[in-house]
Amino acid sequence: MIRRRVLLAFFLFTTLSLDAQTPYPDPTERVLTHREQNALVTPWIRKRFDTVLADLMAREGIDMWIIPTREYNEDPVFASMSPITYFASRRRTILVFSNPGGGKPVERYSIGRFDYDRLYTIVPTPNDGQWEGLRKLVDEKQPKVIGINESEAWNHADGITANEKRRLIEALGATHASRIKSAEMLAVGWLEVKIPEELEAYRHAMKVAHMVIREAFSNNVITPGKTTNEDVVWSMRQRVVEMGLGKWFQPSVTIWRQGEKTNPQGVIQPGDMLHTDFGIVYLGFSTDTQHNAYVLKPGETEAPKGLKDGLKAANRLQDLTMQFAVLGRTGNQALADARAQATKEGLVPSIYCHPVGYHGHGAGPPIGMTDYQQGVPVRGDYIFRPNTWHSIELNATFPVPEWQGQPVRFALEEDAAILAEGKWEWIDGRQTEFYLIK
Repeated sequence: MIRRRVLLAFFLFTTLSLDAQTPYPDPTERVLTHREQNALVTPWIRKRFDTVLADLMAREGIDMWIIPTREYNEDPVFASMSPITYFASRRRTILVFSNPGGGKPVERYSIGRFDYDRLYTIVPTPNDGQWEGLRKLVDEKQPKVIGINESEAWNHADGITANEKRRLIEALGATHASRIKSAEMLAVGWLEVKIPEELEAYRHAMKVAHMVIREAFSNNVITPGKTTNEDVVWSMRQRVVEMGLGKWFQPSVTIWRQGEKTNPQGVIQPGDMLHTDFGIVYLGFSTDTQHNAYVLKPGETEAPKGLKDGLKAANRLQDLTMQFAVLGRTGNQALADARAQATKEGLVPSIYCHPVGYHGHGAGPPIGMTDYQQGVPVRGDYIFRPNTWHSIELNATFPVPEWQGQPVRFALEEDAAILAEGKWEWIDGRQTEFYLIK
């Protein structure tokens, strides 16, 4: 009987609506159920359609946005426009957004058989009749400019395939087809701008990601002299699976060791510095974090001063990067200024930040890349806009005195938002101290 009561209590706790408790549960207790996630995500999409899309379409001078997408070959924007109950586009679906102007919300249509949980008005057609249905809708709306997702520089905005573009042009006819232009900056704008509700949910997602790292970099997982870095990687993978989360890249755990010119693989030893690169997918958002740990030697209670100073150097590089990444400035300008100031202060910087959110490497302005420290062509000349999220990813190489001046790369990565007033804010804080493993 007691066991049944415990199970019942657990069931009631895990099925409570979010309205009946604090907005997001403590991630040490649980993550949101799939049902709870869907109840949040679908209204966000609807609100974004109603409040964000019209301004973006007007900004880019596009009256109608046409997105043909096929099952398992979806346009990169598709996931941000459909509920999490849909695993893929159904056969072929053509999404159409028509801006009526006058401050009215954008009209949204699905040419096919599916309304994606009532997010779209269906233009009913049989499976092979979507192109005819699209032509009728375009004839009715008579858009002056039609946008399609085709781009050389922006991978997120290059979703239309050669076949779908050919079929689209054939269906529209010469007059409508002459009005087609690239919707690349509309696609980028849609993916980069977030609403306040999404920001609060992202904080919860980041807390979950940080919790997994905190667990991995502890004696719950690591026994010095026994556990390998690969063991830690597999424990992180397994934890993500057990929590029902997704991942957009495989985690890594790197060892830095005194006297080693290259990063060793194998058993973790006292005195090692550990680094992880880790990300999850939760609530439709991707996180991206790089943190560091130190394995205490016998008698030690903290990391050597040289390692702590190296971490401070990386923190300073974070500050400089965000200082120069200002609304209206470009990623390349921020890169050049941050690197110049860092070098002036005696740091050895490498900066490679990227937008984050619906995709791990998201749409928006990069601040450098590992192999583009003098500026990123085209995309680096894009400006920072408000209500966007960015992964502040970088490293500072620092000589550690306790390791006979051995240069060590202190790599950090934390997700942050640049808000409407231009203020930067960490999503869930940043690492300023090592995780300590006994």
